[in-house]
Amino acid sequence: MWDGSQRSESKPEQAVEAVGNSLPSRILVVDDDPHFLRVLSRVLSGADFQVMASSGACEAIEILRDEQFDLIICDLRMPDCDGLNFLQLVRHEGKDIPVIILTAYGEVETYLEAMNAGATEYLNKPINSEDLLKVVRSCLKTYYSRKNNRRAEAA
Repeated sequence: MWDGSQRSESKPEQAVEAVGNSLPSRILVVDDDPHFLRVLSRVLSGADFQVMASSGACEAIEILRDEQFDLIICDLRMPDCDGLNFLQLVRHEGKDIPVIILTAYGEVETYLEAMNAGATEYLNKPINSEDLLKVVRSCLKTYYSRKNNRRAEAA
């Protein structure tokens, strides 16, 4: 399992800042494995992201109703509500934020299901921290660019 110790000696890139303010991006992490949840939260927090962790999809849906996030990272296989059902609920609620699905079971069929359901990325565990942070930053940059384009078109 990925332990977050895979860091480079180079200076880490700063977190992508939310559009229109100087606050770091807010990320919701959903995983039923408490160890992985802690490690993932620590890696993201160490890269200057604001992180909220949830140990299950049902709890995460409630959090999403009360809080705003710029990105969601979600495990695929969880006991009560799996990552695909969670992703579908997020999209059904009208949330257009990027969702990265993480899985230890990289199967073509679930990859296609996740992408068709609106996942932004589908990554296999284990993943080293630098690769994860690159994907997170890329997703956020694309999200903020789309958000800015929509604002410009509405103006």
